[in-house]
Amino acid sequence: GLASFTMILSAARSCLLLVVASSLHAASAFLALPLAGVRISSAARVSSKLPVSWAAAPLPQLRSRGMVQGGLLRVSASAVFPEAMSSEDTTLGDELVRRIAAAKKGDTIVLEKGVYNLEATLEIDKQLTLTSAEGLTYRDVLIQGYAPDYYVDNGLILVTGQLENEPVIIRGVSVYYREGTKVAKSSSIRVDRGSADIQECHLYADMGSGLCVDGPTGHALVQQCRIGPCCWNTNGGRLAYGLVADLGGHLRVYNSEVSHCFKSGIACGAGGITEGFVSGCRIRACGISAIAAEGIATVVEVEKCEFGVCKIDPMAEFGGGKCIFLDDSYTLWKDAYNLANAATPAL
Repeated sequence: GLASFTMILSAARSCLLLVVASSLHAASAFLALPLAGVRISSAARVSSKLPVSWAAAPLPQLRSRGMVQGGLLRVSASAVFPEAMSSEDTTLGDELVRRIAAAKKGDTIVLEKGVYNLEATLEIDKQLTLTSAEGLTYRDVLIQGYAPDYYVDNGLILVTGQLENEPVIIRGVSVYYREGTKVAKSSSIRVDRGSADIQECHLYADMGSGLCVDGPTGHALVQQCRIGPCCWNTNGGRLAYGLVADLGGHLRVYNSEVSHCFKSGIACGAGGITEGFVSGCRIRACGISAIAAEGIATVVEVEKCEFGVCKIDPMAEFGGGKCIFLDDSYTLWKDAYNLANAATPAL
């Protein structure tokens, strides 16, 4: 009778706690997962459309502890980047601003290891390449700055004025937009009527998105990047996504990790004919969904992706927006979700 029921209830609770602990361990390990892959040409990356081979070895843990809120692991942006990279010196940042201003179309600017603190938006209005030095990765080069405490449409790095086939290439750096306000439409990188090819980077923000692509002539290609946390330990921002295309922007994402975003991991819409394509990505721990499409003229095509825990569902469609899966990745997630729910005893 009552004793048997108590034993069953205790066992069910133990199983549930084990599942939650495993999920939190997986989420923290995922955020610390190093990117796979080597530097190859942009054309080769895009044409292959092959997912990253996720490392099977034990994964490193975050140095600082997170908090559990709303069933998801909460971590701070500062916990992701090594403490040794923290600096307020603007010497390198001032030098970077001067080099960008003096560069000519087609130039390559190589960044050595260090922290590049910016005191204002860094505008790139010509086609050039911004890359970490040979042998360095996004863990070695950090570009960071504070978002202003008022409504602003610029990101920390603003890419504008390029043709689609003449993008700014940003490779092997971390970009961190610090603090800011709830109403700011801000992002670590903003592409407004320009074109960017972002490779092997880490984009994250205290208040705002990792990347925002605006306008019908805005184009962004994201390859082998880590995105997040974005607006994770705050009350949210106007555009608090990992990657977002808005007002007719065009966004393509390949072989990247997106995690810990206040709203959706990757979002397209609303306004204008906004287009997105997502391939070979792993997306989880988002406040709304992994992928979202909003607006009657918005279409996001998805293939070869893995989805983890999101507050609502891996897919969200609003106002007539469409998420089109080109394979069975969403079906596989749905089957696994239903199976897990069926195996969990009701309490």
